[in-house]
Amino acid sequence: MTTISELTTLPVRAGAALRDKRFFHPTGVLCGGTVTRTAPAGEGLPLESGDVVGRISKGAGTPGSLPDFAGLAWRMQKDADGSQPWDVLTVSSAARVALRPVGSWAAAQYSTLMPLGYPSGIFWLRATMTTTLEGGGLSLDTIREHIASDTIEFAVEQAFGIGPFHPLATLTFDRELCGDEPGCDQPFDPTVRSGTNVALLPGWLTSLRRAAYHNSREGRGAES
Repeated sequence: MTTISELTTLPVRAGAALRDKRFFHPTGVLCGGTVTRTAPAGEGLPLESGDVVGRISKGAGTPGSLPDFAGLAWRMQKDADGSQPWDVLTVSSAARVALRPVGSWAAAQYSTLMPLGYPSGIFWLRATMTTTLEGGGLSLDTIREHIASDTIEFAVEQAFGIGPFHPLATLTFDRELCGDEPGCDQPFDPTVRSGTNVALLPGWLTSLRRAAYHNSREGRGAES
């Protein structure tokens, strides 16, 4: 039976089919690297150090260096609570919940836009790029050229409830990945991979978002 969430997001499937690519963040650079926890163990979210697969992207897929919604995603294969994969998707924002287009990668403050529920409370995640890139604008070629010879780093922070943000981890990408490398064949989806005891909130919005991602994958033939 088709759910209300699926019906609401059917236009996403059609849009992805017409574009033959992701409806959300259609263009991006797939990267390999590491995440290194800087917060004390057991403080806040259960993120732990390890290898990651990530993606730096443009939300609307504008060409060249034109402004867009900047996207940052990464996947951890486990967390401190267990071996469940954990996908984190963030996008350039104003405050915590308002999408904001930017004209350069350095200008973006990335937010999950939705809070994360955990047994110890409700948390927010955000990230900022700490690497200085050559050239201006929001060009994916700039990302590719830089990562070919150097690393790209992001500072990841967490906040408890409406409290202030504090350092959580450093995200480091050191290479561009090809699609046939391990972990590259699964689209990022925090609605189905959010760690062992972490959940996106609120539940009704998570369901709507899950259906939208599903329809986007089906539209471009990427859904198994």
